[in-house]
Amino acid sequence: MLVLTLLTLQLVIDTLTRQVEVDISRDLAELAFQTTDKLDRGMYERYREVKLMAERYEITNAHVPVDAKRKVLEDMQITHPYYAWIGLTDNRGIVRISTKQLLEGKDVSARPWFSAAYEGVHLHDVHEAVLLAKLLPNPGGEPKRFFDIAFPFRNPEGIVMGIFGTHLSWQWAADVQRSVLRPLAQRKGVDTLILSREGIVLLGPEAYAGKPLALESFEIARNRKNGSLVETWPDGKRYLVGYSQSSGHDSYPGLGWVVLVRQPLDQAFMPVEELRSKILWTGVGAAVVVSLLVWMFSRTIVRPLGTITRHADALRAGMVREIPPIRSRLTEVQILQHALNALLAKLLSNEQDLRDLNATLERRVTQRTVELANAADELRKGEQRVRAIIDTALDAFVGVDAAGRISDWNPRAEEIFGWRREEVLGMTVSETIIPSRFQQAHEAGMKRFSVSGSSGVIGRRLHLFALRRDGTEFPVEMTIGLINAGETHFFGTFIQDISERKRIEDALARERELLKAVMQSIDVGVVVCSGSGEVLMLNRAAKAIHARRDAPHSPEDWAGHYSLFLADGSTPMPPGDLPLVKVLNGDVVDNAELVVRPPGHEARHLLASGRPLHATDGASIGAVIAFKDVTAMKESARRLEASERKLRTITDNLPVLIGYIDKDGRYLFANATYEDWFGLSSADIVGKTVREVMGEEFDVHHQGVMQRNAMGETVSFEMKIPGATGIRIVEVTRIPDHVEGSYRGVYVLGADVSAARLHEEELSRLARIDTLTGLPNRRAYQERLEAALQRARRSGQGVALMFLDVDHFKQVNDTLGHAAGDTVLQEFARRVKGAVRVTDTVCRLAGDEFTVILEGLKSSDEAVLVGDKIVKAFARPFDMGKTQRRVSTSIGIAFASAFPVAISALEETADRALYGAKREGRGRHALLTLCLSVGS
Repeated sequence: MLVLTLLTLQLVIDTLTRQVEVDISRDLAELAFQTTDKLDRGMYERYREVKLMAERYEITNAHVPVDAKRKVLEDMQITHPYYAWIGLTDNRGIVRISTKQLLEGKDVSARPWFSAAYEGVHLHDVHEAVLLAKLLPNPGGEPKRFFDIAFPFRNPEGIVMGIFGTHLSWQWAADVQRSVLRPLAQRKGVDTLILSREGIVLLGPEAYAGKPLALESFEIARNRKNGSLVETWPDGKRYLVGYSQSSGHDSYPGLGWVVLVRQPLDQAFMPVEELRSKILWTGVGAAVVVSLLVWMFSRTIVRPLGTITRHADALRAGMVREIPPIRSRLTEVQILQHALNALLAKLLSNEQDLRDLNATLERRVTQRTVELANAADELRKGEQRVRAIIDTALDAFVGVDAAGRISDWNPRAEEIFGWRREEVLGMTVSETIIPSRFQQAHEAGMKRFSVSGSSGVIGRRLHLFALRRDGTEFPVEMTIGLINAGETHFFGTFIQDISERKRIEDALARERELLKAVMQSIDVGVVVCSGSGEVLMLNRAAKAIHARRDAPHSPEDWAGHYSLFLADGSTPMPPGDLPLVKVLNGDVVDNAELVVRPPGHEARHLLASGRPLHATDGASIGAVIAFKDVTAMKESARRLEASERKLRTITDNLPVLIGYIDKDGRYLFANATYEDWFGLSSADIVGKTVREVMGEEFDVHHQGVMQRNAMGETVSFEMKIPGATGIRIVEVTRIPDHVEGSYRGVYVLGADVSAARLHEEELSRLARIDTLTGLPNRRAYQERLEAALQRARRSGQGVALMFLDVDHFKQVNDTLGHAAGDTVLQEFARRVKGAVRVTDTVCRLAGDEFTVILEGLKSSDEAVLVGDKIVKAFARPFDMGKTQRRVSTSIGIAFASAFPVAISALEETADRALYGAKREGRGRHALLTLCLSVGS
């Protein structure tokens, strides 16, 4: 049975281990595939995100302010923190706008991502950005690596304005690696390596980072295969390796990265060995069962000894006083139980005697200790109270012994004098805090006290000068106390620094003098009176305004005494309306208008303001009134109003927009032309913002121009403005209003140039149209061919240029006349245009020379098909009135699919193809590429 069991177990082990090895290999292959799939999908999201950002209105529109564009870039960086850098360049490669303004103004035209973006290559593999790495934070000091995504961005007319580029941190790939390996965190030795298309290790163990690896698994993965194998690596060890290659996702083409997931062979197949051991030991389980039965039988024999052991532990812990009776058939167990109980009784008796003796000694020691502790505690508490009072005192405390040496020095003394306690203890006060000019008097006083035992300064509040450690003197207030201690004595002195109090007192005195000087020198009349109305102060200006210097009567008599009238200048002011009376009654007066007309003097217009005066407890103590003479201001306001009426009359009758906008973007003036154009009166416009009057789209442009105006620049531009009568083309001139270097607003002038611009556009259109055929002429042909080549470069699709002429056209003119020739040219143009697509462009260069521009071609075969359609369109004869004539055409086709392509090279190729078609017999077409020629 034993031999049969071992053979069966071996067969089961071999079968299961082979299956487990296959599953483990498949797991590593699936892990490699998941890593590449996550990388491709993540890169697809970044690729698509950058492409869409390059087409956003905020990026492509030149009128969006720079700060707004930078805000869009930084919001994108916040959304996906792996964007280490995002920027916009112009066509020369100069960085114009970027996140955190990094690299702004730098030339990046030499970087591969910049030039390749124009050629349709938008993704670049991992590299180190030395310049950017210096500007970005790098706490760890590791090399910064990035890969680039860049797209051209175009204005609304489709013209490339620059490159929208990003540096995506390679840390993103490391995070993808960690997220995929998270489920295998418990498995040992699993490494993931990401290799470039050339086999360079981009991410992996430090020993391989940046080095090329030539492995069988890498070569297999490059053939776009996914799987696993066992192979030997450069370190001489054998590994189980899962492999997979990046193949892109949707529109993202992929970078051809290869992901290898390896695990040492012994660790990878460790579960196999564990499974083998489990199965083997299961077979041995039967023997273990028999051993268990034997163990259970022997346990019944030794159970009494275990019981005695537990009771012994309980005795040692003090939980029981004796071992209880134990049932057992063994005599030895009974003897052992009796012997242990007898020994225990003797030990308990000795322990009790010793415990009683220790208790007596402890009572005596405790009593003596308590008595000593109480005495020491009382002494310590007294000292602590005294020390706490001294240390927390707001005044400096200096203790001096009979010899004049410092014996005590609290923390406040340290702050005031600058000496630390341990430095001054034992020094004399003459050496430390007494100025040199007072030291002799101090020492003489100490000698007199030692002889007579009394002094006139004890207990008195003294104002003296003291000395700081740095040698500066300052005023102090001190009180000296005498303390007798048996046969000796010492002095306790409390000292207060009154420097700040003296400074405040001096400052108040200076302020009083300053206030008095100001009140007498200002042109505003000021009157201060007491609570009863008694005038306490009447300054010079107030006396001049009222033309009176005598003391005023009671407040009720002020109106008549000082000839005060209401604002109309003729109605005497009632006593209750007098500003002084109102203020004394507790009111606050602000700019109350009144007129004073002293006898023999001209009337003056005044603005009066007043406030009641209150003590700190809230009690009324008087009032203060200020009078401002505004006579000249009133006259200036009258003249200004007349001037404004004249200006309004002039501006309202001019056929141009005239307005004034303050620095906050609000209209302060608008002439009557605004009402004619927009249907809004001047009263409706003034006070509103530009956005409210002109709309949001205009306000966006307005904000950018306002910034230039604020810098002092006069700005002129044209724009289309919707109005009550339709769209107007307005020539706007904005003149900044700067006064003494301060920007206040802008003058806006707008002239309607719609008719002039429409005339110019019509002339421009006519300059690009052939009048005979109605087709675009040579000038328009050059513009459209250049635009077509730019679109083809962006899309990567092919473009073809056809040169056509009328076969034997000179014979038509010579035999039928120039009028018939014009008819042939018109019909020729109609048939060519009808044979091509709507998106294709047919032009007449001169005479019988025509061109066709074909766009969006996938191959040259499509250009050949269009050529066949044009040739067949001339199978029917031309109707020449009284006769018919067959007319054919020869066509030269130049096809290009690689860009950039020079226009001259494309035209030269089409011209050579045209002559090739004529040499082969006319009435046909010939196709040439820039490298290969095919005739038909």
